[in-house]
Amino acid sequence: MSKGKYILVDGTFVPTEEYRISLPESEAFHFSEKIRAIRSSFPFFKDTLELIKLKLLIYNHPFPEFTDNNGAGLKRQLERTLTKNKHFMGAVLDLTFRFTDETVHFTILSSKLETIGFELNEKGLYAGIFDKIQKSVSTLSSLSLGSEIYWNIARSHLRNASVDHFFLINTLDQISEIPGSNIYLIKGSSVRGVCSDQGAYIDITQPLMLDIFEELNLEYSEFEGITVTDVQEADEVLLVNAIEGTQWIIGFEGKRFFNNTIRKINEVFKQRIAN
Repeated sequence: MSKGKYILVDGTFVPTEEYRISLPESEAFHFSEKIRAIRSSFPFFKDTLELIKLKLLIYNHPFPEFTDNNGAGLKRQLERTLTKNKHFMGAVLDLTFRFTDETVHFTILSSKLETIGFELNEKGLYAGIFDKIQKSVSTLSSLSLGSEIYWNIARSHLRNASVDHFFLINTLDQISEIPGSNIYLIKGSSVRGVCSDQGAYIDITQPLMLDIFEELNLEYSEFEGITVTDVQEADEVLLVNAIEGTQWIIGFEGKRFFNNTIRKINEVFKQRIAN
C-alpha cells in the first residue's frame, strides 16, 4: 500500500509528511478503524458505522457529525480524502478518533491498494502458534479495543518467524483468531469457527459469512472451539476480515491445505459485495 500525500485532520487537509501530533494528543485516549474503498463504494460501511458508534459510546464521547443521518458526514469526509489523494480505484482508509479536553478530533488517511476488489490470495499463507501470551475473555475481547494489544505483541514476533501469521491462543489453550481476522476451518461440508465466549475477536464480516455458508450448504458450528489438532485435521483454513476479504492458509506445522471450497466462498463473497 502507498499512503496518500494528504491526511484529513479535523476537516482540513495537511501534507502527510508534515503531519505531527502534539504531546496532549499522543497521551489522549484514541481508537482507529479501517474502511475499505472499492471505486466509489465502501463495503461494510453500515456495519463499520455501528462499530464506531459503539466505540464512541464506550468512551462516552458522542460525535454526531459522523454518526447522524446514517453516517452521511463520515462518508463525505472519506470521499473527500480519496478524491484529494486521487485514490479512485482500490484503497484503505484509516480513521482515528482522539479525545482531548472533552473534544473529539479525527484524522483520515487513505492508502492505495494494488488490487481494486476482494481477490483471493493466489499464494497461500503459512501460519504458526503464538504461545508467548494467552488471550483472555473479557467484555471487550470480541472488539479490536480489547484485542489489539495481543495483535501488536504477536505481530512484533513475526520479524523472527518463518510464518506469515500467528494463531492466538486463549486461556483454554484453544485458538481464538489471527490478528485482525476470523478463522474458519473447513472439513468436508462442515465449517468451524470461534465464538466471543471463547475470547475471539468478531469481525463485521461474520454475518455475511454465515449467510454464505448457508448458501453453499455448509454446516457451521462455533461452540466447541478450535484446537491445534482441529487445525491439523482440517481440509482448508480460511481467514476473513472486512479489509482483505478472504485469504487461505496453505501450511501449518508441516500440514498443507487445499482451497477448493475457499474459492467458492470467495466468489460468493465478491458477488455479495458487488450487490
